[in-house]
Amino acid sequence: MSGPVVAIGFILLIPSILGMLFGILMLFASGAASSQTSTSGEREIRTLLVAQQIPEPIIRKVATGKPVSDAELVSLTYKQRAAVHDAQLSASAQKVGAGAGTVIAGGFSLFVIIMSFFGGLLGWLLIMRKRVLQCSLCGAVVPAS
Repeated sequence: MSGPVVAIGFILLIPSILGMLFGILMLFASGAASSQTSTSGEREIRTLLVAQQIPEPIIRKVATGKPVSDAELVSLTYKQRAAVHDAQLSASAQKVGAGAGTVIAGGFSLFVIIMSFFGGLLGWLLIMRKRVLQCSLCGAVVPAS
Protein backbone atom coordinates (compact mmCIF):
# COMPACT_ATOMS: atom_id res chain seq x y z
CA MET A 1 0.00 0.00 0.00
CA SER A 2 1.09 3.57 -0.54
CA GLY A 3 2.34 5.78 2.29
CA PRO A 4 -0.84 7.85 2.74
CA VAL A 5 -3.00 4.71 2.86
CA VAL A 6 -0.79 3.20 5.57
CA ALA A 7 -0.93 6.49 7.50
CA ILE A 8 -4.74 6.44 7.31
CA GLY A 9 -4.61 2.84 8.54
CA PHE A 10 -2.63 3.87 11.62
CA ILE A 11 -4.96 6.84 12.17
CA LEU A 12 -7.87 4.37 12.26
CA LEU A 13 -6.14 1.58 14.18
CA ILE A 14 -4.73 3.43 17.20
CA PRO A 15 -7.96 5.25 18.25
CA SER A 16 -9.90 2.05 17.64
CA ILE A 17 -7.79 0.16 20.16
CA LEU A 18 -8.26 2.97 22.67
CA GLY A 19 -12.00 3.03 21.90
CA MET A 20 -12.35 -0.69 22.61
CA LEU A 21 -10.50 -0.30 25.91
CA PHE A 22 -12.69 2.68 26.83
CA GLY A 23 -15.86 0.74 25.92
CA ILE A 24 -14.84 -2.23 28.07
CA LEU A 25 -14.00 0.09 30.98
CA MET A 26 -17.39 1.84 30.66
CA LEU A 27 -19.18 -1.52 30.53
CA PHE A 28 -17.68 -2.54 33.87
CA ALA A 29 -18.25 0.92 35.35
CA SER A 30 -21.95 0.88 34.43
CA GLY A 31 -22.41 -2.46 36.21
CA ALA A 32 -20.61 -1.21 39.32
CA ALA A 33 -22.61 2.02 39.37
CA SER A 34 -25.86 0.07 39.19
CA SER A 35 -25.04 -1.97 42.29
CA GLN A 36 -23.86 1.12 44.17
CA THR A 37 -27.10 2.96 43.32
CA SER A 38 -29.24 0.15 44.71
CA THR A 39 -27.23 0.05 47.95
CA SER A 40 -27.50 3.81 48.53
CA GLY A 41 -31.22 3.73 47.72
CA GLU A 42 -31.78 0.98 50.26
CA ARG A 43 -29.96 3.01 52.93
CA GLU A 44 -32.08 6.06 52.13
CA ILE A 45 -35.31 4.07 52.44
CA ARG A 46 -34.17 2.56 55.75
CA THR A 47 -33.38 6.01 57.13
CA LEU A 48 -36.78 7.37 56.09
CA LEU A 49 -38.66 4.47 57.67
CA VAL A 50 -36.62 4.48 60.88
CA ALA A 51 -37.41 8.18 61.26
CA GLN A 52 -41.13 7.29 61.11
CA GLN A 53 -40.61 4.59 63.81
CA ILE A 54 -41.68 1.74 61.56
CA PRO A 55 -40.98 -1.77 63.00
CA GLU A 56 -37.80 -3.47 61.72
CA PRO A 57 -39.52 -6.48 60.03
CA ILE A 58 -41.54 -4.10 57.83
CA ILE A 59 -38.44 -2.02 57.04
CA ARG A 60 -36.58 -5.19 56.03
CA LYS A 61 -39.41 -6.23 53.69
CA VAL A 62 -39.63 -2.81 52.06
CA ALA A 63 -35.85 -2.54 51.65
CA THR A 64 -35.61 -5.96 50.01
CA GLY A 65 -38.57 -5.27 47.72
CA LYS A 66 -40.94 -7.83 49.25
CA PRO A 67 -44.64 -6.92 49.58
CA VAL A 68 -45.96 -5.87 52.98
CA SER A 69 -49.32 -7.43 53.85
CA ASP A 70 -52.30 -5.41 55.03
CA ALA A 71 -52.27 -7.34 58.32
CA GLU A 72 -48.83 -5.92 59.06
CA LEU A 73 -49.94 -2.39 58.19
CA VAL A 74 -53.01 -2.44 60.48
CA SER A 75 -50.98 -1.71 63.61
CA LEU A 76 -49.40 1.39 62.02
CA THR A 77 -50.73 4.94 62.05
CA TYR A 78 -51.96 6.61 58.88
CA LYS A 79 -48.72 8.59 58.57
CA GLN A 80 -46.61 5.44 58.99
CA ARG A 81 -48.65 3.54 56.39
CA ALA A 82 -48.22 6.44 53.97
CA ALA A 83 -44.46 6.39 54.63
CA VAL A 84 -44.35 2.63 53.93
CA HIS A 85 -46.26 3.06 50.64
CA ASP A 86 -44.03 5.97 49.62
CA ALA A 87 -40.94 3.91 50.42
CA GLN A 88 -42.25 0.98 48.34
CA LEU A 89 -42.89 3.29 45.39
CA SER A 90 -39.48 4.88 45.82
CA ALA A 91 -37.77 1.47 45.89
CA SER A 92 -39.59 0.42 42.71
CA ALA A 93 -38.73 3.67 40.95
CA GLN A 94 -35.07 3.37 41.95
CA LYS A 95 -34.91 -0.17 40.56
CA VAL A 96 -36.47 0.94 37.26
CA GLY A 97 -34.21 4.00 37.00
CA ALA A 98 -31.07 2.04 37.82
CA GLY A 99 -32.03 -0.66 35.33
CA ALA A 100 -32.74 1.86 32.58
CA GLY A 101 -29.47 3.66 33.25
CA THR A 102 -27.55 0.40 33.15
CA VAL A 103 -29.18 -0.62 29.87
CA ILE A 104 -28.47 2.75 28.25
CA ALA A 105 -24.86 2.96 29.48
CA GLY A 106 -24.21 -0.70 28.68
CA GLY A 107 -25.74 -0.36 25.22
CA PHE A 108 -23.64 2.70 24.49
CA SER A 109 -20.53 0.87 25.69
CA LEU A 110 -21.27 -2.09 23.42
CA PHE A 111 -21.86 0.30 20.51
CA VAL A 112 -18.47 1.94 21.13
CA ILE A 113 -16.77 -1.47 21.34
CA ILE A 114 -18.34 -2.73 18.10
CA MET A 115 -17.66 0.46 16.12
CA SER A 116 -14.08 0.57 17.40
CA PHE A 117 -13.60 -3.06 16.39
CA PHE A 118 -14.74 -2.36 12.83
CA GLY A 119 -12.57 0.77 12.65
CA GLY A 120 -9.60 -1.24 13.92
CA LEU A 121 -10.27 -3.98 11.42
CA LEU A 122 -10.29 -1.47 8.58
CA GLY A 123 -7.10 0.13 9.90
CA TRP A 124 -5.43 -3.27 10.18
CA LEU A 125 -6.35 -4.10 6.59
CA LEU A 126 -4.86 -0.81 5.42
CA ILE A 127 -1.50 -1.29 7.20
CA MET A 128 -1.21 -5.01 6.55
CA ARG A 129 1.69 -5.91 4.26
CA LYS A 130 1.09 -8.48 1.58
CA ARG A 131 3.68 -10.25 -0.52
CA VAL A 132 2.97 -9.97 -4.21
CA LEU A 133 4.71 -10.94 -7.40
CA GLN A 134 4.91 -8.29 -10.09
CA CYS A 135 5.76 -8.96 -13.71
CA SER A 136 8.72 -6.85 -14.83
CA LEU A 137 7.43 -6.67 -18.42
CA CYS A 138 3.73 -5.84 -18.09
CA GLY A 139 3.43 -4.85 -14.40
CA ALA A 140 0.74 -7.44 -13.57
CA VAL A 141 0.46 -8.23 -9.85
CA VAL A 142 -0.52 -11.59 -8.29
CA PRO A 143 -0.52 -12.76 -4.65
CA ALA A 144 2.70 -14.55 -3.66
CA SER A 145 0.90 -17.21 -1.63
